[in-house]
Amino acid sequence: MPDIRLEPPPDRPGLPEFPATVEPAIRDIPGPGPEPGPAEPVVCERATVPTGEELLSRVSPVLTTDDRVRAALDGRRYALLGASALTDDKHRATPAILVLAYDYTGGRTLEITLDDGAPPTVAGLVESPAQPGLSDAEIVRAVTLARTHPEVARRATPDCVPMVLLTSDVAEGDEHHGHRRAYVGFGLPDERLPRVRVIVDLGEERVLGAGGDGDE
Repeated sequence: MPDIRLEPPPDRPGLPEFPATVEPAIRDIPGPGPEPGPAEPVVCERATVPTGEELLSRVSPVLTTDDRVRAALDGRRYALLGASALTDDKHRATPAILVLAYDYTGGRTLEITLDDGAPPTVAGLVESPAQPGLSDAEIVRAVTLARTHPEVARRATPDCVPMVLLTSDVAEGDEHHGHRRAYVGFGLPDERLPRVRVIVDLGEERVLGAGGDGDE
């Protein structure tokens, strides 16, 4: 087969650039202003926002003496999950605090609103079936309960770290429906799956079962 060689195309001069045409012509454009001088630092004070722990510590004595809160929680096992300042309503005349309490006995969340006066006063109480995220105290309690299970004690080595998640609710009619349960897994940080995992019922304070490594 003969060798076929194609000659490169001839050089072509570039096309000329036509000047931009503006109709009507732009006139009387002011020149650039003077360069800015040295900037002066602005001194401001950072607003101090109380933490959730500080808010909860401040309002806890009020909650234990309010008639509505006592009627909702007396005789029940419950936990105060946290508190936060409400800043979403600019028309609110008095600062407010929202406290979340969970009733383990009834499987319900209580949203308690307080006017942040001196002292704070309970302004409203609403019941909700939704389950908020686990509090720090609940996470510690879930890990403590999980470690009591024989399988966890046998398979979770000292270098394993716990991972705690709130489980979703099961279907109505199931014996665990409405229970506040936590998934607790123990594994090494560089391993994808936990070596052992359990479900902890925080309301009944017991471990429901253990599994791991694909043996469930």
